[in-house]
Amino acid sequence: MKHLHAVLTLTAALAVSSALRAEPVTPSLSACEAAPFVPAGEAPDLQGQWDFLMQVGERTSPGLMALGPMDGAYAGSLTPYATNTVAVRRLTLTGGAVSMSVASREGEVRFEGHLTGNADTMCGTVHYHGGQTLPMVAVRRPSSYVAPR
Repeated sequence: MKHLHAVLTLTAALAVSSALRAEPVTPSLSACEAAPFVPAGEAPDLQGQWDFLMQVGERTSPGLMALGPMDGAYAGSLTPYATNTVAVRRLTLTGGAVSMSVASREGEVRFEGHLTGNADTMCGTVHYHGGQTLPMVAVRRPSSYVAPR
C-alpha cells in the first residue's frame, strides 16, 4: 500500500511539474493592438501562468502571474521580478472585459482591461491607490494542461 501511495504521489508530481514548466513568453504592449477577443459560447479558461509587463515611465516592470479558479472567478499571485509577490484577490471576466483586484501593502491596486486574440493576452491599465495609472499586458504561457470539464 505504501508503494502504491508513493507511485501515485510521484505520478501526480510529475504531471503537475510538466504543466508548470510552461515556457516563458516575452510580453509586449504592441500585442494590445490585436483585435479584441470576441466571446462566442463558453467563457475562456484563464487559469495558468501569464507573463506580464507593466510600463513604468521609461522602464518596464516584467513578472509572472499565476491564476486558478475560485468562487466563480479567479485568484492567484502576481510576482514582479523586481519586487515582492502580491495576492490577486479576485479576477473576473465579463465577456472580454477583465477586472482584477490586487492586494498591496499600500492598499488595493486595480487592473481594468480586456482580452485580445484567442483570449491569450490581457491588455489594460493598472490603477494604483495614489491615482497613478500604468499600461500593462499579460500573455498566457503555453501549457499542455487540459482543464477537466
